[in-house]
Amino acid sequence: MTTLVKFAEELKKKRELLGITINDIHEKTRIDKKYLEEIEKGNFGIMPDVYMRAFIRKYADAIDCNVDGIIKRYEAACSGKNLDETVTNEEEKIPQNIISIDNHEPSNYDENVKQNEVTAKNYNPFIIVGFVVFVVIVGAFYFTILKPSNGEIIVEPKVEDILKQRSIEKDTSRFDLIGEPKIKPDEVSSDSLSLKINALDTVWFRIETDKTKKDEFILYPERSKTLTAKSQIDILIGNAGGIEFILNGKKLEFDGKKGEIRNVIVDAKGLHYSTTKTDSRDE
Repeated sequence: MTTLVKFAEELKKKRELLGITINDIHEKTRIDKKYLEEIEKGNFGIMPDVYMRAFIRKYADAIDCNVDGIIKRYEAACSGKNLDETVTNEEEKIPQNIISIDNHEPSNYDENVKQNEVTAKNYNPFIIVGFVVFVVIVGAFYFTILKPSNGEIIVEPKVEDILKQRSIEKDTSRFDLIGEPKIKPDEVSSDSLSLKINALDTVWFRIETDKTKKDEFILYPERSKTLTAKSQIDILIGNAGGIEFILNGKKLEFDGKKGEIRNVIVDAKGLHYSTTKTDSRDE
């Protein structure tokens, strides 16, 4: 049994022990069930490693595992290391070199503590009461006379304004990506390409804009993302049958197939199919 298969079986046993089904993970992560089944079989080469890591993270989170710990075990399995020697954050052991201090012999420290306790008992209670009264008087004088008022008035938002704001957020298009930055007017003038990607299925991407800026992300069904560039956008697509492209407001023809990995280039003339070899490893 390979280390990768052993790692996959650990994930499956954890899921079954918690009574979580494949369909439960699919509903929570929106990852296609066939990919979840392949992960539990140990078939981690069905997609580029960068996307497989993202899927494993979401799988681990769905079954209440330590995500960083699971990724460390996955990396160990990929390198063929013994998983039993891989310790995650959840498995860290308590140090064994803790020295017991029970039944210790009296020391100078103990004698000093006892002496301090005796000294404290000899304090005059009238002195303590007088000190407390003094502090109260000084505090009252400061807050009523010396401390100026800043005149700041806190105004709570109206209920009508809160409801109006929620209504605006609710009416947002189903293809708007949560947290996606809006395109500013000056950005539109400097970038001649505005490419909107609509996801019809779970799709993963590796993007290179104008041969300089790189990015990697995953889109889930009914989500979208807008990319801008001056001259060219190079795109590596996983599951090419689950997307549509809209360039500067015009839908592009794209014949991607479900589960297929494709390289495309988008420029001012439209969409072109690249002959660049797909690289499944992190750069």
